[in-house]
Amino acid sequence: MAIIDRKSNNEKRNKRIAKNTTLMFLRMLLLTIINLYTVRFVLKGLGVIDYGIFNAVAGVVTSASFISAVLALSIQRFFSIALGQEDEDRLKTIFSASLNIIIILSITIIILFETVGLWFISTQMTIPAERMTTAIILYQCSIFVFFFSLLQIPFTAIIFSHEDMGVYAIISTVDSLLRLALAVIITKISIDHLVFYSIGLLVESGVVSLLYIWKGGKYEECHYTKTKDKILYQHLLQFSGWTMFGSLANMGMNQGNTILINLFFGPISNMAFAIAMQISNAFNALSNSMVLSFRPAMMKAYAQEDFLYVTKLNFSNKITYYILCSIGLPIIVEMRTILYVWLGRADEETIYFAQLMIVFTFLLALNNPISTIVEATGRIKEYHVAVESITLLTIPITWIL
Repeated sequence: MAIIDRKSNNEKRNKRIAKNTTLMFLRMLLLTIINLYTVRFVLKGLGVIDYGIFNAVAGVVTSASFISAVLALSIQRFFSIALGQEDEDRLKTIFSASLNIIIILSITIIILFETVGLWFISTQMTIPAERMTTAIILYQCSIFVFFFSLLQIPFTAIIFSHEDMGVYAIISTVDSLLRLALAVIITKISIDHLVFYSIGLLVESGVVSLLYIWKGGKYEECHYTKTKDKILYQHLLQFSGWTMFGSLANMGMNQGNTILINLFFGPISNMAFAIAMQISNAFNALSNSMVLSFRPAMMKAYAQEDFLYVTKLNFSNKITYYILCSIGLPIIVEMRTILYVWLGRADEETIYFAQLMIVFTFLLALNNPISTIVEATGRIKEYHVAVESITLLTIPITWIL
C-alpha cells in the first residue's frame, strides 16, 4: 500500500514539475523581452550621463546582491528538507531563525553602506558636481531597494519550497511590468528623471516585497516565534557561508579573467568579453529558472529517503539541457547575424567569446542535479572546497596561457 501511495505521489510530483518547468520557461522568455524594452526606455529617459551615474552608483549596492541569492537558496534548502520530513514545528523554527538572520544582516549592511559606502560615493567616484545631490538620493533609494530584497527572502523561499511557481511567475512578471511602466513614464515627465526613477524603484520594490510577504505569509509556518535553537542558526550560517564561497569564487573567476584580458589584450577584447558575458548571463538565468522547478522536489524526495525518485528526477535535468541546446545551438550557428541585429556590429573576437560562453553554460547545466543532491545532504564543505578550488585555478591558468 505504501508503495502504491508513493507511486501516486510521484506521479503528482511529475505533473507539477512539468507544469512548473513550462511556467518558468515562458516567464523567462517574457521577462527577457520586457527587460530589453525597459533598458531602451531607461537609457532614453535618463540620457547617457545620468544612465552612467545610475549604473555606477546603484552598482555599489547591487554588488552585494549575490548575498540575497545565496541566502534564498540556503533557506529554501532547509524549508524543502523539513517539508519532505513533514516536520511542521521545524518549519516554523526555520522561518523565525531565517527572519532573525535577515534582520541582523540587513542592519549590518545598512550601517556599512551608510558609512563606508557613502564615503566612497561622495569622495572616490567621478560624478559631476551638479549631480552629486541626485546621486546621493539615488544611493539612499538603492540601499532600501536592497533592504526590501533581503526582507522578502524567507517568504520567497517558502513559496519555492512549496513548488508554488505560479505565484512566483505572476509576481516577478508584475515586478518587470512595473519597472517597464516606470521607464516609460520617465520619458514623458518634466521633473528630474533620475530622482523620479530612483524614488519610483524604491516604491516599486516595496510593493513587490509586500506581495511576496502577503502570499508567503498565507502558509501556516510563516508565523514568527522566538527561537533559540543555536544548532539551527549554526547550520543556516555554515550552509550560507559555503554557498557564498562558491558565489565569490565564480565572481572572482569572471572578474579576474576580465582584468587579465584587459592587461594582455586591451579594452576592445574587454568589450567582446563583456558582451559574451551578457549572453552567458541570459542563458544561465534561463537554465536556473527551470532548475527551480525540480530542485525542491529533489530535496523533498531525498528527505523522505526516496532515492529511486531522486535518480528519476535527473530526467528533468535532461529536459533542461535539451531545451538549452535547442535554443543555444541555432544561436551559436547564427551568432554573427544575431550580433549585427542586436548591436549593429559583429567582430570575430566577440563571436568566438559569445559562442564559447554558450558552450560553457551547456556544461554548467549538467552539474545541476549533482549540486542539488549535495545540498540536500547538507555536507557541502568538501564539495565547495574541491569545486571552487578548481574554479579559482582558472585565473593562474589563464595568466600562464
